[in-house]
Amino acid sequence: MTPRLFRIPPRYAGLTGLCLLALLDLALCRYDLYGIDEGAARGLLLDWSIASQVLNPVAILGFPDMRALLFAPLDIHWIGDLTAAKVLTMYLTLAAALMLYRWAEKNLGDETALLATGLWLLAPLTISQIDSIGTGNYLILSAVICHWLESRFRATSQTISTWYFLLLLITAFAASMHPAGLGLAAGLGWHWLRDDGGFPRKRLALLSGMGLMIAFVLLSRMGWPELALFINPYPALSGIIAGDAMDTPSIGLAMIALALLVLSTVAAMRRAEANLFGVMLTSGLIFGAAAADHAWAQLALVMILFEGGYALIRLNSRFRGNGLLARRGITAVVVVALCTIFMLMDKQRFLFIHNNGLHPTDEVIANLADLSGGRQASFLVASQWPGRTMLATRRGALPLPPVKNDPEAFLRQMRGVAYMAFDHNDSHNRALNRQVAQLSDRIKTVSILPGGVILKLPPERPGNQ
Repeated sequence: MTPRLFRIPPRYAGLTGLCLLALLDLALCRYDLYGIDEGAARGLLLDWSIASQVLNPVAILGFPDMRALLFAPLDIHWIGDLTAAKVLTMYLTLAAALMLYRWAEKNLGDETALLATGLWLLAPLTISQIDSIGTGNYLILSAVICHWLESRFRATSQTISTWYFLLLLITAFAASMHPAGLGLAAGLGWHWLRDDGGFPRKRLALLSGMGLMIAFVLLSRMGWPELALFINPYPALSGIIAGDAMDTPSIGLAMIALALLVLSTVAAMRRAEANLFGVMLTSGLIFGAAAADHAWAQLALVMILFEGGYALIRLNSRFRGNGLLARRGITAVVVVALCTIFMLMDKQRFLFIHNNGLHPTDEVIANLADLSGGRQASFLVASQWPGRTMLATRRGALPLPPVKNDPEAFLRQMRGVAYMAFDHNDSHNRALNRQVAQLSDRIKTVSILPGGVILKLPPERPGNQ
């Protein structure tokens, strides 16, 4: 007789494996107030302030991205709890993995689907995006949901339907988070321009609806104010393999990842049966290069694992011989190598977190929290990372001020601000560095760290009230 263990349907065995993986992910997350994505921090703070009916300077930062809508139900029982937001992100990441597996099983084969999905869940970048409540996993989820909704929208004969509005909502959700989300919407639009299925009115409704919805979201947010645009892509490319386990990006890993990304993208474009998801992923990579951070790297990782993995298996299948090593030798070596690298990086992440390690910008915020922790009076700080700073200091934080031609005017606009923190090595802060240098006799340097500098502003004079 067949043992009962082997009678368990594969679906339930897979869900059991995901539950065990969820426990592993929780062990690799940190549970302090650091390492959170700036956009997620702003959305959470706004939700918490509304639910608690407390005024918060986060409103000055403008509208957060649409992740705030997903975080809002957490306010029913978990106001102020970062762990709840991380668990929600983890569940949505596992849902994205299941949808990725189904898509790959249908379009790339079950072998590619199994290997690529497993590697994606094991990748340190995926885990770090869960821990930071980052944008990358939400972009992948948006892409696979768009792929599913588009097939439903295409199948219906109605021009305006429930699928239509859900499709607009998901594309606006993706575009609100990152330029790569705008690329996902552009890929969807290009796909319908090429083939409208004989429904030109549906194509017109979709393109015009997406354009209006995305324009409204981006204009209301003034783009992506929490993101640094046109940055060096090497840290993100290195993060494709190493995640955020390395403070100093490895140029060697970055070049390897770039080569794999280019080869995988070319293989995806040459594939005759390329579908909507591949088009959206490619377009997202192109648009997202304007802000080449770890969220963009997550799209690159999915492209490498799924499209690159499929191309590698096809290449390996052309080798002569019927043995397993002949047909899958190269694939096996690559998979084992990636698994080993990913697990080693996950181990480094575990040790880093449990030794209370902080990344460079988090060190700056932690020092700022220590400076303000002993002060009882109400005061403000100005930070390059106002959302993350408010989480850590539990005090109001404002974005960095605009630079003035008149140094005295600069000080007047900083009235009431006690400290200012920013990355002095960031090319976007060159004008601010010059402004501070002009006021070196009035603005005192508290600490200079690899991730940034903390400055103490002069106290407000009674005569300037």
